[in-house]
Order: sequence, then structure tokens, then C-alpha cells
Amino acid sequence: MIFAPFTGKDNHGRPVTFAAGLLSKEIANSFSWLFNQFVKCMGVALKLIVTDQDLGMKVAIEEVLVNTRHRWCMWYVMNKVADKLPKNMLGSEELKKELNACVWSELIEPDAFEETWHAIMERYGLANNDWFSSMFASRRFWVPAFFREFPMSSLIKTTSMSESQNGFFKRYSKSRSNLIQFYMNYNHTLKTQTSNSAKLEYYDSTKVPILKTKLEIEKHASTIYSGSGYNAIQEEIVFACFFLSCATLGVSTNREIEVYNVKDNDSNSWTMTYSIGDDTYFCRCKKFERLDLLCSHIFCVLKYKFVKLIPEKLRGGRWLKSQFVKPIHGVFCDDQEIHLAADEKKIAFKNLYALFIETTQSIEGNIHQINAFASIIEEGKKLLLG
Repeated sequence: MIFAPFTGKDNHGRPVTFAAGLLSKEIANSFSWLFNQFVKCMGVALKLIVTDQDLGMKVAIEEVLVNTRHRWCMWYVMNKVADKLPKNMLGSEELKKELNACVWSELIEPDAFEETWHAIMERYGLANNDWFSSMFASRRFWVPAFFREFPMSSLIKTTSMSESQNGFFKRYSKSRSNLIQFYMNYNHTLKTQTSNSAKLEYYDSTKVPILKTKLEIEKHASTIYSGSGYNAIQEEIVFACFFLSCATLGVSTNREIEVYNVKDNDSNSWTMTYSIGDDTYFCRCKKFERLDLLCSHIFCVLKYKFVKLIPEKLRGGRWLKSQFVKPIHGVFCDDQEIHLAADEKKIAFKNLYALFIETTQSIEGNIHQINAFASIIEEGKKLLLG
């Protein structure tokens, strides 16, 4: 039977399997059954699904997941380019460079992509190439320019995450296993996945991020984002902090909006709009809409406006720390003052919690050590509490 997992990303950017099915054949009817069962079990359809160019999968998605945005794997499409090019074009580094810049860019609008694509096709004599023409006709399925308005579209643009998980599952299962063995191995794999996620949450609760600027907004970012989320946010803050990387070139204001002209580290100019009435920010690069992460352009304006905390509407939800992880780089009060020193009680409790998590994770899978540790805790409880 064919193992069909549904793979996404967690708040650390790591792969997570949240559903799976077993199919007898990779045909449209099988995929339709799988998607129907997914919606039935989860109670909601996917917002975005990334697949290869399998026709049966495409038919099933259009039939069952009618409101789901379907995206083709970028790598799968672009990997075919070398096979579809005329032999005299295979060694053209200029064509490769121009095509990649056009296709992979997430910063150009659809009309700009189409104009650039046609120019490349004409320049290199590919306007009548059947494969390139068919890929252009299907551009809404794979080109990033057509996903600029779609939330989280930059999180997953290839099936590499799924392929990685397939390899992960193979480490815990065998092709000739019966269903009982497969089910046990599958559960063991999910426990390993959960354990890996718990380790990252443990690091979030104990590791103090190293700040790179003196901006209080960076300190605030370190308290609300997961480790990987903060690393990405920190890079944007650093760009916004230095004039040579990012700068506000001008601002125009009326009663309702403030419009900023911001230069980025690539010397591109972006328009950033702040709506005074509903306290919202919008940048034409649309990184926040695509990734749920703020761009350096918005941070540049926040710095210009002396904003100390990331506004709640700009925090998103994808990359935030788990609700069970408390901030460790200071506590933010209502008056926006930052207290970097924690009291001894909190430090002692945090160290105790970290010791417990570290110990339980290190003895996972050894029943004798687990029982021994449980006995030690029970004896300690009796000594302390009577």
C-alpha cells in the first residue's frame, strides 16, 4: 500500500505530520477518498496544498478541496528546464540567471512577471517551445508572483519538506511490514517528532537570545517569537537599524494615513502605509502577508516613529512561542518599561523545570530508568511535603 502523509511546518519551521492515509493506487479516485477523509477527520479543509504535477491529484483537489489553493512544487517544475531546452541553450548561464530571477522572485507582481517572461522567451527564441508555453499557461499553479496575496504561501513552495518526512518515516518502518507493525512504527515516529518539538520548546524557555541592536523592539521580539522565528525577525531588525541597509527617504501625511518611502539593502524603494484610524501597517513587499514575519521596511518605520513594542496586529501567529513558554529576555509592563532582571524564585523554578525536561528526554525509551526516576520524584515529594 502507498503511504500518504500530510506534512506542514510548526512554529519552529520544522516538519510536522498532522495526518496520513494508506492508498492502494495513486489515481484520482483514491486521492478524492483521501481528501474527503481528511476533511471529515479534521473538520476543515486545507488552505494550501503543494504537490507535484500529478494529474490525478489535480483532479481530486479540484473535486474535493474546492476552496484550497493548489500549488505545484517549484523544484519539480524548474528541474525539468534542462531537459526541455534546445541543446544549443544548455550552456547559457545568462538564460539560467534571467529565468531564475524572473521565476523565483517573490517581490514582483504578476504583470511584471508576465512581461519579463515574454521578454526572455523572445530573447532566447523559446516563444514557440511547447513546454515553456504550457508552463506559462499554468503559471498560477507554481510561480511565486501569483502567491503574493496568499497568506503563508512562502512557507512551503516545494515538496522537499514532504520528501524529508518520507525519509524520516523510512527510518522507523520497513516496506514489508504488516499493518500492525506499520501502525506501531508510525506511532513511534510521531512520538519522536513530538519529542523533537518539545526540545525546541525547551530551548525557547531556557536560552537567552543574543541581541544585536540596542532597540527595545528587538528585546520585545525575543520574548514573543520562537527561536527560528526570532532569528528571521532579528535579521530584518538589523537591516532596519543601519542607514546604509535601510532608510526612510520621505513621508507624506494626511488625516487618515501616513505614506513612507523606504529604501532597502538592495537599493529598492518600497511604499509603506500606516493607517492612523485602525493602527495598521502595510508594505508593498508583502512579506508579512506571505510569511507572517515583518520586513525591514516596516521595522524601519517603527524605529522612525520610536515604537518600542511590536504592535499586536503585526505579531502574526505562525512563529510565536508556544503559549506554555514564558519570555526570558525581560518582562514588559503596561507602561512599556523593560525589566531585565528576574527574581530568584523565577530563576530557581525555571532551572528546576529545565532539569526535569532534560532528564525525562534523556531517559525516554528506557522503562527501568523511567520507573527509577518516578520513584526518586515520589520520595522527594514525601520528604518535602510530608
